Amino acid sequence: MPQIVCLTNRLAVTLIAMASSALLATALPATPAAAATPNFPPFATGSLSIGRHAVPAQSAKFIQTAAQRPPSRGPQQGSEPANAHAQAANGGNADQWNAGLVLTPQQRQRAVAFARLDYGLYFIGSALAIGVYLVMWLTGAGERAAYLARRASRYLFLQSLVAFVLVYGIAQMVRLPFAFYAGFVVDRRFGLSRETAAMWFADWAKYAALIVVAGAIIFYVFGCIVRRNSAGWWWRFWLAQIPLVVAVIFVAPLVVDPLFYRFTPLANTQPELTQQIERMTRRAGLNIPASHIFSMNASSKTTELNAYVSGLGASKRVVVWDTTLAALTPEQTLLVLGHETGHYALHHIPKEFAIDELIVLGLFYACYLALKGLLRSRPGAIQNLAALPALLTMVAALAFLSSPLFCAVSRYYEHQADQYGLEVAHGIVADPNAAEIAADQKLGVRDLSDPDPPGWIVFWLYTHPPIAERIRFAANYRPWAQGKHGEFVSE
Repeated sequence: MPQIVCLTNRLAVTLIAMASSALLATALPATPAAAATPNFPPFATGSLSIGRHAVPAQSAKFIQTAAQRPPSRGPQQGSEPANAHAQAANGGNADQWNAGLVLTPQQRQRAVAFARLDYGLYFIGSALAIGVYLVMWLTGAGERAAYLARRASRYLFLQSLVAFVLVYGIAQMVRLPFAFYAGFVVDRRFGLSRETAAMWFADWAKYAALIVVAGAIIFYVFGCIVRRNSAGWWWRFWLAQIPLVVAVIFVAPLVVDPLFYRFTPLANTQPELTQQIERMTRRAGLNIPASHIFSMNASSKTTELNAYVSGLGASKRVVVWDTTLAALTPEQTLLVLGHETGHYALHHIPKEFAIDELIVLGLFYACYLALKGLLRSRPGAIQNLAALPALLTMVAALAFLSSPLFCAVSRYYEHQADQYGLEVAHGIVADPNAAEIAADQKLGVRDLSDPDPPGWIVFWLYTHPPIAERIRFAANYRPWAQGKHGEFVSE
């Protein structure tokens, strides 16, 4: 999946456009192939990463799966252009890299073919998600689910759980063939996944269970609010979901991510690299102890490269995929970590969270207005469980339409992190620009990045600047060459 929003898995999954609404995060598919695929990275709720599949803070990974749940992309069929990495490592010159990602004809053909398929799957998956819930609403499946829920228990929470399991379960079963194709078959076809079908289905089941639990809680809270005030539910629910989202962001790295991957302190296997990372973070004025820097066994499921930051407070951490550690040199890895350090030093997680929540408030109001029209023929439906399919229809539609907003915010902060990484590594890495170019080049080749994505696709789906744009920036951003300081790091 291209740096494209995992908004459900990556827009990670629903109004997901942000870890902000588990409810919303349940409606949409993930970033193309990611959408329906559990070959995702950890539930990076509220996380920011370097890879194109990284889930932005808005992309509620907890209800989705990576995108970032990003699936894996590998460097098969064709070695990288001769001397490309060597030239980057030696610095080369800016003009040489202004063309962006350097690919052989065969690599370019595969990357473009994969990207086009990936984009198509995203839009098909989005239409499928909206269509399934809309059909369930029009056929009265919501009323049937509400009836069975009331028969099962007199307690609202259990009724919410039953109704959500029925509606979401039916939708997932309908979408399962597409999810399997988009998330497993395509990745295997392009040599991007190391998962077996059994592994994929096991992750899919865990992911579905997490969504059921989260969705039942969110829908229960929603039901309590609507029953008390059906006219102002949109802003009351918005206020109520904020602490829930914060809790998810805090808990996910500790409880959810380990369900899918194993995390090991980087100091256990790379003590010298960890010391260099600590030196770099100290230069940034940050206190990120070695115990909060981890390696993740992504190689058990994917060949892609990535790294990300996630969590809040005590759960805050920097995670580097073991595939990244294996593919990059120590200096290139330091640039990757410099990027992640930038997210912390520049307070991107809270900033992006705040902006995304304001967007979500507007989306909740839009959902409120749309539902008034959709439910006009069924007065009072919003106050009972029968409205769930209609609500999820609106959530899926708004999550899709709001993708450009969340992506624009994410791209802005990811570009800042790229710039910060170059600045903080200057003086620690001999040639940070060359190291960054080489790292981006490897990342682009390994992850089958689209070398020249259409502008409207970038606008709609990319959570990161295109890899070619990032390479060109790394080749030309050298304030120290003119005796100047960086914008963010002045020493």
